[in-house]
Amino acid sequence: MSIFRRDPTTASATAAAPPASREGPLGARRGTVTVIVPGTKIRGEVTGTTEVQVEGEIEGNVNVEALVVVGEGGAVLGPVHGRVVRVNGQVAGAVTATERVEVGATGSVEGDIAAPRVVIAEGAFFKGKIEMKTDQNPEPRHAARAGASAPDTAAAQQPRNADAAEAGSE
Repeated sequence: MSIFRRDPTTASATAAAPPASREGPLGARRGTVTVIVPGTKIRGEVTGTTEVQVEGEIEGNVNVEALVVVGEGGAVLGPVHGRVVRVNGQVAGAVTATERVEVGATGSVEGDIAAPRVVIAEGAFFKGKIEMKTDQNPEPRHAARAGASAPDTAAAQQPRNADAAEAGSE
């Protein structure tokens, strides 16, 4: 019994194409998916640059530079990080993504979510907090506006014209 399974639809295409033409932006082969099959339980850390689909169980960190999908029968006990993270199963841990986190109607997340874009479908379970910010602008949008509209207290205390300044010095 194999623990990992490559997506059979991409295996023949990957074997037929030369490696240089199949390289993705992170150096990983495009179209390659690692599937943690149902009935498999992994303890430890899962890392890499290719897509990961979790249909079994992972107890530990998932840190992938691509799409991470937790299927309806899948479960992760620990933090999950990916470019895009889709949760249709269960995650008990923080979920972070560089682009987007999606919690489907059958999904359950017990932990904080951090990503520039977050989608939680009706019927999903979520317990935690959400932080939405981008790498380019680490400050929340409202903080920049609040700082810009705050009055300058030093300028407010200075006299508005020369006559007021002379009257104050006598």
